[in-house]
Amino acid sequence: MGLRSEKRIAKSFIAVLLSTLALLLFCGGTAGAQSSYFANPPGSCTGCHPASPTTCNGCHAHGVHSSSAKNNINLTAQTDQTEYAPGATVTVTLDGGYRTGWIRANLYDNTGTLVDTSTGPVGLGGGSGFPVTLTGPAPAAPGTYTFTAAWYGNAYDAAGATFGPGWTPDPGNANHGEERVPTNSFTVAPATDNTLPTVLSTVPSDNATGVAVNTAVMATFSEPIDTATVDNASFFVTDGVDNVAGTFSFADNTATFTPSADLAASTAYTATVTTAVQDLAGNALETDFVWSFTTGSGADVTPPTVLSTSPVDNATNVAATIVVTATFSEPVDPMTVDNTSFFVSNGTDNVAGAVTTDNNTIRFTPTGSLADNTVYTATVTSAVTDLAGNPLASDEVWSFSTAPTAVPPPPGDSGGSCAVAPSGGGTSGILGTYGFLILVALGAALRRRVKRGRV
Repeated sequence: MGLRSEKRIAKSFIAVLLSTLALLLFCGGTAGAQSSYFANPPGSCTGCHPASPTTCNGCHAHGVHSSSAKNNINLTAQTDQTEYAPGATVTVTLDGGYRTGWIRANLYDNTGTLVDTSTGPVGLGGGSGFPVTLTGPAPAAPGTYTFTAAWYGNAYDAAGATFGPGWTPDPGNANHGEERVPTNSFTVAPATDNTLPTVLSTVPSDNATGVAVNTAVMATFSEPIDTATVDNASFFVTDGVDNVAGTFSFADNTATFTPSADLAASTAYTATVTTAVQDLAGNALETDFVWSFTTGSGADVTPPTVLSTSPVDNATNVAATIVVTATFSEPVDPMTVDNTSFFVSNGTDNVAGAVTTDNNTIRFTPTGSLADNTVYTATVTSAVTDLAGNPLASDEVWSFSTAPTAVPPPPGDSGGSCAVAPSGGGTSGILGTYGFLILVALGAALRRRVKRGRV
């Protein structure tokens, strides 16, 4: 082999060596590429994302801001309809940002379950630029719901950025996470209802004895009922001779009859709910529902107590989709249970949600998922009473903390190999900037030696 051939081989070897070392410095599995690498020269992200698209547009913080100032959050999530049939497809449009590059996005349903992720070219896990369209099934149960859409990317870029309260770090992918925004509320309408309502439970129970004379009488149905169909002719209590005078109140699926005066002591009573009572679709009870009870000698003056809670006090690693409950020593008056007498707080704000009762148990169902790794306090106040009007002796208060939940990385995202560190930070930045210059200088020296015939 001649001298010229050896020089050509040496030159090729040097070029390959320099390219390989530079790529390892900037995009190695352990060294994070610094923000300056992504900003100068433009398009240099191709070192980490070599195939189309040749930009890190959607990966970094500017994917959620309205301009290059990066000082606000510009994400919106809108459903294509405001009402859906149970299980129908909900289409959500996630929009915002100020770049045109591909966007990585996730969609979570009302329980916080991941139902869709954007997909894109070359396995980068990103769809096209905003807007991004994501879909998921509507809940099966009728009601009002909110989904959550999220932009997924790196927390930093060249000039830093501001994130909103929806920012959720990804514990499994350094410097990455999601900016989450709720959709508008939408309703799920019931399908055609041909099901007849039934009475699930009563207070007092059938054949109960020793019932307090100051009790209310309660019937809980299998579904919401048309309150206009409940009156003293369709729901009444009698001592066998006369009907008891009283008034009605309604909460959830329960109708409560409160006598105008105490019942007579040691007396047998019969309560009846007739087929005149209908559900919201006009379906009536199939047959009259009748039950009996006997009063004792006196009134109920014992306040209710909370026997148990879920989560228990000081519980940790609680699921963000938890339904918070309190179980009492006796049935409570559902008319005294609402968002002012039973609430959950993060220490600053009360959580939005629905409060329901089921005889001895009250439940708080958050509108959406609770925040990860957060301490919450639940409170049942003394405004809650039993059916005789006795209030809780004092507020019942307990706390719990939610677990940190890993954000599922988008398809094809290896995580961390091209993570952008904060501007100006870290030893890897020094290696990335100065190491490359040193390699260039060494390469030039080697080329000069080749030219002079010393290699």
